[in-house]
Amino acid sequence: MIDHDPSDMDLRRLEGNEAVDLILEVLVEAGRPLTTREVQAETEKRLVRCPDSTVVFLNRLRIKGLIKGERSRERKGWIWWVEG
Repeated sequence: MIDHDPSDMDLRRLEGNEAVDLILEVLVEAGRPLTTREVQAETEKRLVRCPDSTVVFLNRLRIKGLIKGERSRERKGWIWWVEG
């Protein structure tokens, strides 16, 4: 019997535009800033994961200007959102 890491749960890794579209969808549907953990939980509910670690991928989208992000002392980590 093969022992699987339960945190990996055979999640499908998204690539390219599919990953970008999913993150934008998650943030728009939330209607409020989400923490990195919350974004990761939402992607896992859909049985997928980001191409890189969630925080690295979100930061790349922030640098490209596709999403907004900043450190939040109140929420003890990064929060992410879409403007508009």
